[in-house]
Amino acid sequence: TCALPIYLNKDDLIDIIQQHLLDDSIQMSDTILDSLELKAIAFASSYISGRYNAPLIFDVEKPLRHPVLVQAIAMMVVYRAVRRNAARKVPEDYMEIYKEGIEILENIQSGKQRLDTLPKVEKVDGNGNPSRLMWGNSTNKDYFL
Repeated sequence: TCALPIYLNKDDLIDIIQQHLLDDSIQMSDTILDSLELKAIAFASSYISGRYNAPLIFDVEKPLRHPVLVQAIAMMVVYRAVRRNAARKVPEDYMEIYKEGIEILENIQSGKQRLDTLPKVEKVDGNGNPSRLMWGNSTNKDYFL
């Protein structure tokens, strides 16, 4: 088996869904749960990678956990696990959990929520040196090209 970048533990899932509901609703092997988590990590990485160093955060050997990110990923894993095992429609409560997890990731992406203890992406110029913040104004007051 390959080593998966596991970010969550069972207690993180129990924070989202009660133990007995976890055991009843999510009757699956650890391999399937790990696969759902891996997909949720990839999804979360796509949101935060513009601001934070996702490969370093989700490192296989030493992941950098942050409570906000743990919560968002756990919400997605719980929803996806329940959805996978639901015989019919997923209960609205789980849909709300999933939507809240996505909202957290959107807030991180937009900068409304910060993950202060996690490493940010360093912008570099063509020579590999840290680039300086630049800004400009493209206003054309004469309205011509």
